[in-house]
Amino acid sequence: MKSPSVHIIILNWNGLSDTLTCLSTVTKLAYPNFRVHVVDNGSLANQAETIKAEYPVVDVLRLDQNLGFCGGCNVGIRRALDEGAGFIMLLNNDTIVPPDLIVKLVEASGRLESVGALSPVILRYPETEKVWFSKAKWQSDWKSGVAAFSLSDDADYATLANSVPYTSEFACGCCLFVSAEVIKSVGYLDERYFAFYEEAEWCARMRRRGLLSYVIPSARVYHRVGGSTPTLVMTYLLTRNRLLWMEENLPPKQQLLSYVVMAKELVWHILNYLKLIPKRKRHLSRDYSVAFLQGNKDYFLRRFGKWGPKAERVIFK
Repeated sequence: MKSPSVHIIILNWNGLSDTLTCLSTVTKLAYPNFRVHVVDNGSLANQAETIKAEYPVVDVLRLDQNLGFCGGCNVGIRRALDEGAGFIMLLNNDTIVPPDLIVKLVEASGRLESVGALSPVILRYPETEKVWFSKAKWQSDWKSGVAAFSLSDDADYATLANSVPYTSEFACGCCLFVSAEVIKSVGYLDERYFAFYEEAEWCARMRRRGLLSYVIPSARVYHRVGGSTPTLVMTYLLTRNRLLWMEENLPPKQQLLSYVVMAKELVWHILNYLKLIPKRKRHLSRDYSVAFLQGNKDYFLRRFGKWGPKAERVIFK
């Protein structure tokens, strides 16, 4: 019986070195029927041409502008579906994958019930036994001022390696495995998000159709955490998109609690912006607070998708 076709989609945005390193491991995957698409999100110089020259078997799609994680992945997903993909795997360019990754994800997909999306356990690199993602769970804690997803309860991989697959609120977009059938049912990534929280929204959409997200502990990926997005860009997008995701997906009681927690966070950043936080208590720069406040502002003004000119001046410093 022929193995189902798996199409891997990797985005490149001015990350040539990371992308080439990632491809050096992806092209060695021990699976008989896979295809790789690299979507170049309007990178500078000739990065798309360099990738194609280094890896001629890879399908390189060069975009004239940065469409974000959502828009870029959607371009790759459409190409993969047009080519008859059975499964699609979204993969960050700042990852390193072991040879058995797809084999384990395909096997798990065939065994589990009501599958929406799958993720492996994602380990930090180069601390290759330290867990970064093993389960997504929303948390609201007034004392700590946290209203966000927790991505792991585990310090190291040894505690997880032999566990059976289990459900998670979402499968992580760093490495997300989904069938073509599911995509045709629920639609593409929501491009309002541009990047960050998009997989949480996608998996919430799946869940409303009775489809679950799973983590496959025997499968693993290594990730250079924070390597692909500038810090202030990430701060702005995480802030804005968290509010959008909460608005559309949290139950009312949990939503209210989360807004109360975030009000505390908002006050701190306003005071930090105004330089009213004593130096000994400042744990974040003023630029970080400016990006955070801009994310809040654009959410309330309903400015989604790619950042506008005002936000660009704030997040690229």
